[in-house]
Amino acid sequence: MSAFHGFPELPGPDETAFCKLNEVYCCGDSRYGSVTTFTNTTKNHPVINVTRDVHHHRVTDENISMYIDVDDNLLKKITSVWYKQGFLEALSVAADPSVNRENPLLSVAASYILKVANVFTAFHYFMQPHLKDIGPKIVSNYSRTRNWGSAPIKCLAWHPHTTKIAVATLDDNIRVYCMEAGFVPMLKCKAQGHVSSLSWRPYSASEIAVGCEQGVIVWTVDPNSTFTKPSSSNAVVLKQPNHSPVTDVSWSPNGDLLISCSGADTSMLVWDVSMETAVPLRRVAGGGIVFSRWSFDATKVIAATSSIIFRVWDTKQWIPERWCARGGRAVAACWGPNNVLLFAAKGEPIVYSLSNTGLMNGAQTSKALPVLDVTKVELPSGEPVGGPILDMCWDPTGRYLALLFEESALVAVFCTTSLLMQLKITPCCFVSGLEMEVPSTMAFQQNFADGACLTVAWSSGRVQHFPIVYSDGY
Repeated sequence: MSAFHGFPELPGPDETAFCKLNEVYCCGDSRYGSVTTFTNTTKNHPVINVTRDVHHHRVTDENISMYIDVDDNLLKKITSVWYKQGFLEALSVAADPSVNRENPLLSVAASYILKVANVFTAFHYFMQPHLKDIGPKIVSNYSRTRNWGSAPIKCLAWHPHTTKIAVATLDDNIRVYCMEAGFVPMLKCKAQGHVSSLSWRPYSASEIAVGCEQGVIVWTVDPNSTFTKPSSSNAVVLKQPNHSPVTDVSWSPNGDLLISCSGADTSMLVWDVSMETAVPLRRVAGGGIVFSRWSFDATKVIAATSSIIFRVWDTKQWIPERWCARGGRAVAACWGPNNVLLFAAKGEPIVYSLSNTGLMNGAQTSKALPVLDVTKVELPSGEPVGGPILDMCWDPTGRYLALLFEESALVAVFCTTSLLMQLKITPCCFVSGLEMEVPSTMAFQQNFADGACLTVAWSSGRVQHFPIVYSDGY
């Protein structure tokens, strides 16, 4: 039987789902209705709609060559390309006879050097395939945001303790929306390009870490300040050689350590931000570290690599346990209560559970168990759902699991319960967008007291808050 058997029917034409209230799937007219018709639990939540006209211009990598002045002499052209695109691209310019008409001897010499460099580069990529892509291509390959390179919203993050959400937009600006404030601070500095991830520091109302192409930027934003554009002096840039672009950042639940990962680096860096120093945790096999996730009690960290290998680290002694995902690399993972770890592999419609590792209870043998099969099916309405998983998140109470798929315009939410150490997953509801919308990224609100609230960023730039509420008398 399909995992989607038992889900409520999708809303009809011109309708959308607003919330789930006491087991009732509440839908209404998308043009005139709103979630406040059914519940006031999100009445004071920030309204976010990132339209294209709010984006600031950003020079893309594809049109960087537009800024090479063809009237410059050959030396200036080569120097400009070297500065902007690297040594190999500069060699290509010098070897191109259509560009280098002034010095044919240099063209021949550059072409031979380029051939030798390409041989060494090919061997280097054969030994370390995770380095084949560079810059934003690495982020795009490993991002859990659908169409990361063109999505209006690249990533979002809720503050763990207050109703405050940070949104990274297509122009690489970070906008901070808060329940109490009527203004929206915008964080931007020169080093902040190709933003990949966001993470608020626990027990701090003002610090947020941003993973981007050059490294990690830690912003300090005074919550009482009325400045909408904080100065770049409020930002600390953390860099390490060969650790870029950063594909994921994650604060520990205690707020004392920050982990950064790069798909181009086999080391996972554990930062002491106050000292601006990092300790690299390196293992040879597996390739670059794509993302990491802390357990709720901060005693364990999962670190996924660009290959099928992932590791579960014990943070007391920083000892790893090595695992292999079946088929493809671990594409998404999340921790739940009792240190239960759920993860999904690239290209697979299966959710696996890992709760009996040697690190957790001293067991000598253990294996990941499939707990949910979300093979792609067609609903009675004709809408496809399921298939390979792109992202997943578990709400802080451990009662709801949300899945975002590579090939479906629906977000599926499941109920999760633990019975005698066995995880039980049952249908809850779908979150659907408006016409032509597909989900880009999502996150559960961390401090929602009335149940769970799933925030979904849609491809149109609209951000939806979907509460799942139970009243006291139900």
